[in-house]
Amino acid sequence: MKLTLKQTGLAILFFLGCLATAVFLTINSIWLFDINISFLHLRTATGLTASQMHTDYVQIINYLQNPWKTALKFLYFTSSPNGLQHFKDVRHLVMINNSVGIILLPICGYALVSLNKKSLTWLLITPIKLMVVASLVIISLMIVNFNQVFIYFHELLFRNQDWIFDPNFDPVINMLPDTFFLECFMLFFFFFFGLLGLIYWLGKRSLGILHNNPQD
Repeated sequence: MKLTLKQTGLAILFFLGCLATAVFLTINSIWLFDINISFLHLRTATGLTASQMHTDYVQIINYLQNPWKTALKFLYFTSSPNGLQHFKDVRHLVMINNSVGIILLPICGYALVSLNKKSLTWLLITPIKLMVVASLVIISLMIVNFNQVFIYFHELLFRNQDWIFDPNFDPVINMLPDTFFLECFMLFFFFFFGLLGLIYWLGKRSLGILHNNPQD
């Protein structure tokens, strides 16, 4: 499947827009953590109540998302300098993601409305198929060996080893097991595919309009 220059530009635009939106929605899905408190037996792992863990998890999310919150302070966990540095590094990436989303979402919205009015949304069908195929390859790798993918993901995004938490110095990691992160990745792809699915549907719809109105 060969893409035209216009399709390539649109693909990059909508890929980044959908990516930023899916990441934002995933990070702010605090309900997923709350569900896992019982499912992953986090009370036993941490020695804290569900309410206490929820409070400190919200502290993490607020720190990652709120540009005016400059320090992460747990109420029930202790932290090492390296652990706090990792959260700071993650916060930096989240802020970049949110900035990309703020800039691109209006542009994507305008482009989508414009394409839809001209019945040109079908131009996005092929790029979306390619994105889905690439995503399915990543999901397959995660299913086969999530730990290795998780490690590679961190080595790609971070230039230090601060992400390797020692429970003795950063016990917060006890309430953030690998299984929870796997679920976060799956939730991300759910949002990502949902956004792509909406655009794909509009693309197929535009093809139907063209077939019904060939004179246009």
